[in-house]
Amino acid sequence: MRKRFTLLASIAMGILAGQAAAPDWGVADTLEHYEIGPGIQYIKIRYESVPLTLWATTIDMTNPYNAIEQVQSNNAVPDLSRELVQDMSKRLTRPGHKVCAAFNHDFFSYDAGICIGLNASNGLISWSSGSGRSTFAITQDKTASVFFPVPQCSASLPTGESVAIDQFNWGIGYTNGDCVLFTNLNALTLDAEGRYIKLRPLGDWIINGEPTACEVLEVSDSPLQTSESDFVLFLRNTKRDALPGVAVGSEITISQKLIPGKFGTPPENILQAFHGYPSIAFEGKLHEGEYNDFENGREYELSCRTMAGMSQDGKTVYFVATELSENSVGINCIDIANWMLAHGAWNVVNFDSGGSTAIVVNHTMLNLPGRGSLRPVMDGVLVVSNAPEDSVVAHYTFSKSQLNVPIISMAPLTLMAQNQYKDIVERNVEGFTFRCEPAELGWVDDEAVFHAGETVMAGKIIAEKDGISAELPVSTRPVEGIHIAVDEVLIDSVRPYRINLEGSINGQVYTLDPAAFTWSSTNPSCCRIDEGVIKGLANGETTLTGTLGDLTVNLHVTVEVTPATLVHEDFADLTDYPLASTVANTLTLTHEGLPAGWSDGAVLRFDQKAGRNPYVELGKSYRLYSLPDSISLQINLSDEALAAIKHIRCDFTHQGGKNYWQPEYVPSHTGDQTITWAFAQEGGEYPIEDFPLTLQAIRLVLNAGSRSEVAIPLRDLRAYYPVKENSAVTPPVAESRFAWISTEGSPVLHYRLSRTGAADIALWTLDGRQLTAYTTTRELPGTYTYPLPDRFLTPGIYLVTIRANGQTQSLKFRVK
Repeated sequence: MRKRFTLLASIAMGILAGQAAAPDWGVADTLEHYEIGPGIQYIKIRYESVPLTLWATTIDMTNPYNAIEQVQSNNAVPDLSRELVQDMSKRLTRPGHKVCAAFNHDFFSYDAGICIGLNASNGLISWSSGSGRSTFAITQDKTASVFFPVPQCSASLPTGESVAIDQFNWGIGYTNGDCVLFTNLNALTLDAEGRYIKLRPLGDWIINGEPTACEVLEVSDSPLQTSESDFVLFLRNTKRDALPGVAVGSEITISQKLIPGKFGTPPENILQAFHGYPSIAFEGKLHEGEYNDFENGREYELSCRTMAGMSQDGKTVYFVATELSENSVGINCIDIANWMLAHGAWNVVNFDSGGSTAIVVNHTMLNLPGRGSLRPVMDGVLVVSNAPEDSVVAHYTFSKSQLNVPIISMAPLTLMAQNQYKDIVERNVEGFTFRCEPAELGWVDDEAVFHAGETVMAGKIIAEKDGISAELPVSTRPVEGIHIAVDEVLIDSVRPYRINLEGSINGQVYTLDPAAFTWSSTNPSCCRIDEGVIKGLANGETTLTGTLGDLTVNLHVTVEVTPATLVHEDFADLTDYPLASTVANTLTLTHEGLPAGWSDGAVLRFDQKAGRNPYVELGKSYRLYSLPDSISLQINLSDEALAAIKHIRCDFTHQGGKNYWQPEYVPSHTGDQTITWAFAQEGGEYPIEDFPLTLQAIRLVLNAGSRSEVAIPLRDLRAYYPVKENSAVTPPVAESRFAWISTEGSPVLHYRLSRTGAADIALWTLDGRQLTAYTTTRELPGTYTYPLPDRFLTPGIYLVTIRANGQTQSLKFRVK
């Protein structure tokens, strides 16, 4: 089964508007596009033909209620450990300082425990050695710029005595400068020989602005240490006596200057700065001599990545992140830069890529990690709302800026509540009334699903709640290749079945609304059809024909009315019953020796010899009648049989004949017991298109060893059926299943939505360490898939949890 990408609107890149040619990635589909904070636009884009998933976040720096910040991991002193970007987002969110989005910046540090390159946080340089190939800076007046950084920093006394600062927070055991300023971001214990001057800053920090005055607290020839409030200026060798007049109580001013280098001009009053590896694009085009001089060809490396850009006036900032997974390929930084140039960027720099790549919104990492596990990093980018706290709803917004869908299609709608500053105060809001203008555009049902009309047109959907309205521009388009997804379907007399109608635009498959067709039946007595939904009435077969203008589609329907239960095998006839084993000397199935109280059934007997992969198998296949919720098999185990059996497995195939499910039962006690395997529970039934199911074999997997005269009585292979919609009559079931994992090739998670909604999926190690977290977009009822990132995982067993339909399910899978 494949995921149906239901109604992905064509990309509406009004947030970006440039001139350069973007890579030819085919048709772009906008999955999400809305404001996540004041002037902060978030967009998720899918290029299915590549395939590629891309996130673009734009920040309007003229909005007074947002900010971009550089943050070091943990902000602890000392600190040698990295931190997950989502943890940075959570930790640094507080009233009046809400982190709306966060990105990785860099993973690397050396002995100093601080991110490499020239970075600055709140006006203070954190590290300047190896200043990097470019710097992406944000000034105090919220203007972005890109330039080649050349530090020129100094410490001065009022008497005019001055010394050039060679490094910030660098390990002083190395010969890389005789004057080092250790700030409150220092991660080292200072112990080298030299002069130590402890300073306490008296004002704020800024780069290329007014120097910062500091009070001298202590002067010593023995090591002094930094703290949250106190810095240390370290002097040695030729600069040991560079400030002969310094004394306790003196005032030293620290000047942080960045002067022009190879390209660009460092602006005044820099508040935040991020080293950028090479400049990839500069002044509207690829930066010759920079982008193509990147560590022996890394500009062509295919990976996931995070990149930053700015508009020509520096008042719009762009962050772009991509995913590397089974469903999204690696992209080189040249293509991403060209994409950004084509959509409004003027300058573009490359941040760290690969396993470090992270985009975080609402404190949740949205992309799958590029190397299979979450990677803590040394520093990050925070996009912050500093608007006043306000929980009053002032606006509602759709999760997309516009909707471009086929005619006669269905699109789930998602709305969020925002306060007056455009901060999100509630997600997935319900309780709206909807109308379409013009009315011929379509209609919205009670589950907030838009049903497009039959005519190509433009219009809008208006959602209203509590006197506040939101509008969504809509364009409907012609659709091609309209067909029913399956040629035939088996239904029962309980579960309604919506006809699975599909069409395509530019190769993209969409779910269409069967209610747009007029339906007729060759046998109306066996089922009825209403608004494209079939309900079984009596046993029989029919062909349904749907008509829309000159178009007709057909579906063959078989109805098998459900009993409460049905015994598929009572073992009364054992003639030619197929048996198989890898280790049995003797293997029989007889009626002799049934347990006391059993009037029917059979006894499986065998002698077990030593051998590899030991099992015995009952190989008779059973086509299960109708759409059962579950099946059961009764067995009776002696001490000898319990010791012999490792687990009992059923092998099922679906209507297409492919391997479908192999549930296992591990017996834990002797005597009578009923094994039950569930196909449905609490509304999470298997897809109707997969029925009928066939039980191909029952395999008893054995523990290794030799045994004689093992006897296993069994009887009543029974199926259980619902007696009314969404209600099953079953004994206690072994597990509730709305999700399962297929293992043909790479493992794929399949999950069934019984109602319109989203699924929360997380990947864990068995020791409880979370590797990924992902929330799907809101989808129509149906079956969907999520590729598991096995090629990025080390061999072992992993756990997947999925929450949907008001249920949570856990599944294990193995990476070899």
